[in-house]
Amino acid sequence: MLVHAGVQHIMGNLLIQLVLGIPLEMVHKGLGVGLVYLAGVLAGSLASSIFDPLKYLVGASGGVYALMGGYFMNVILNFREMIPAFGIFRLLIIILIVASDMGFALYRRFFVPANGSPVSFAAHIAGGFAGMSIGYTVFSCFDKTLLKDPRFWIAIAAYAACLLFAVFFNIFLSPAN
Repeated sequence: MLVHAGVQHIMGNLLIQLVLGIPLEMVHKGLGVGLVYLAGVLAGSLASSIFDPLKYLVGASGGVYALMGGYFMNVILNFREMIPAFGIFRLLIIILIVASDMGFALYRRFFVPANGSPVSFAAHIAGGFAGMSIGYTVFSCFDKTLLKDPRFWIAIAAYAACLLFAVFFNIFLSPAN
């Protein structure tokens, strides 16, 4: 998550982290947002090692997509507290960002010029799903302790099961070996 493929790559990731991370941290504090971000980084890295093991993986795309997925879930969960037009605008913006960036990632993966290097896009998808699942629990618990919420433990158990599968897959079945 600390290595990037050029200035454009790191600036894009930083921009998304600032635009989505700061508002989330203002409401949900840094620990919850950091948990969602790191869950996306880990899920993205392991998913890339399973689904695209022979391609390059650099950057914080799993974490950035986790923030996007968490932001999406935050808007869905807290839509009633928002002005309806503002909530719809936020949903449309996040969908536009995800669609344009996924289009660019798929282009770089499948239509890269001969002298370029194809980039894995599996981290984007896995990071987004990790952000939605962990973000669902972390960003919905305003009034109660997170550890007492059964949804948190269900999401953590599902996330841990996927991580264990990915680790064992990489140890015993990876085509990169």
